[in-house]
This record gives sequence, structure tokens and C-alpha cells, in this order.
Amino acid sequence: MSDKNSKDQKSQSDNDEDFGLPPVNVTPLEGAKAAGSISSSGKKESGKPSKNNPPVEEEKKDNTVGIFLIILLLILGLGFGLYYFGIFDKLDQQQPKDSVTTNQVEKPAPATKEQIPETVVEEAEPAEETSPQLVEIDGRETSPRYFLVVGSFIDDDLARDYSDKLNKAGENTFLIHPYGKIHYYRLAIGQFENVDLALEARESFQDNFEENLWVLKY
Repeated sequence: MSDKNSKDQKSQSDNDEDFGLPPVNVTPLEGAKAAGSISSSGKKESGKPSKNNPPVEEEKKDNTVGIFLIILLLILGLGFGLYYFGIFDKLDQQQPKDSVTTNQVEKPAPATKEQIPETVVEEAEPAEETSPQLVEIDGRETSPRYFLVVGSFIDDDLARDYSDKLNKAGENTFLIHPYGKIHYYRLAIGQFENVDLALEARESFQDNFEENLWVLKY
């Protein structure tokens, strides 16, 4: 009886709490439990990154560094190529210029007629040949002279006529005027400093004259 009364009291208290609603038995679904377990395990795994799967941010950083290095290498290669080929182009352009300048220096341009100065050759004027002439002797000198005489004349005109004939033949003549007791004009063909020279000249000239040549000291 007592037990039955206690059960009735419990059921009544329960009914009081449920406000007179019929009792409902709630049973949890298995799928919900599985989802809850999976979500909890996923949260735990996401909190701790695994070694096999690195973070996405690190992969992005590695990719950007590699791309930057590739771009840098391309820029350096392009710049080196431009610099290298540019220098060789300049050298190729300068070499023909240098060769042209050396050829111009080694091979001077042929001189034109205007550039060649006309050399005027002045012909040397022949020395005026002194024609043989008559020299008149009017007096003595301090030192004696020796004459090679070809004739004596009383008249100076006769002496001058013969002198003209000898001058035309190429002989110089000397007309010695009368002096002291000598009244004749002497015509000579040579004048010498000493008697030896006068005698040598007489031997060389004697064959050219019919008259006898003789030496006069004056």
C-alpha cells in the first residue's frame, strides 16, 4: 500500500511538472550522434595541422618566390643578351670605319693637276763670253811686267788694225805706247809676271804667227 502510494505521489509530481501533458519518450538519432562525433573530430583535426598537408599560405609563398626568381632570371638574360649583342654590333660598325681610315691614310688620293704645283725650271743664262779686246798700256807699274810682242808699229792705226784682226781670231791684245827713247807702238798678245812664263807662251804661240815673237820687259 505504502509503495503504491509513493508511486502515485511521484507520478502526480511528474504530472504537475508536465502541466498535464502526456509523457513523451525522446530517443536520440544515431545519425545525429555520428555527425556530432565527426564534427568534433573535425574541429580537433583542424586545430592541429598535419605534417603531410602543409598550410595553404606557405604554398602560396613558395609559389610567389619561384615565380619572382624566374622573372628575375628572364630579365637578367634579356639584359645580358642586349648588352652582349649591342657591343658586338658597335664593334662591327667601328671596324670598317677604322679600316677605311687606315686605307685612306695608307693610300693618299692621287693628286690632281691643280694640286701639282708647276715647277718653273729657270734656264741658267749662259755666262756672257767676254770677247777678246785691246788693252792699252800707258805707263809702267811698280813691278815689271813681261809682254809677248808680235809687232812694232810707227803708226798706232796700223797697230789697232792688226789688233782687231787678232781679237776676231780670239786673242787678247795689249798696245804699249811709246816711252822714253822708244817711239814705236808695240802690240803684244800676252802679259806675264815673270820671264819664264813669257818664254813658255812664246813656244806655244810661235807656230800660229809668221812674225817672230819676242818678250818685252816693261
